[in-house]
Amino acid sequence: KTNREIGEILEMSPRTVNKHLETVFPKLGVENRTAAAAAALKVLASV
Repeated sequence: KTNREIGEILEMSPRTVNKHLETVFPKLGVENRTAAAAAALKVLASV
């Protein structure tokens, strides 16, 4: 989904969504949404 679509779902601006992603990506050690999704699936699989 785009930042705009995510923002509509979460009722926040696309810019806010982008800033959150900029914070989360380094914490996950990733550079894009695809890698973030893969990291999330890895964590969920180990639970």
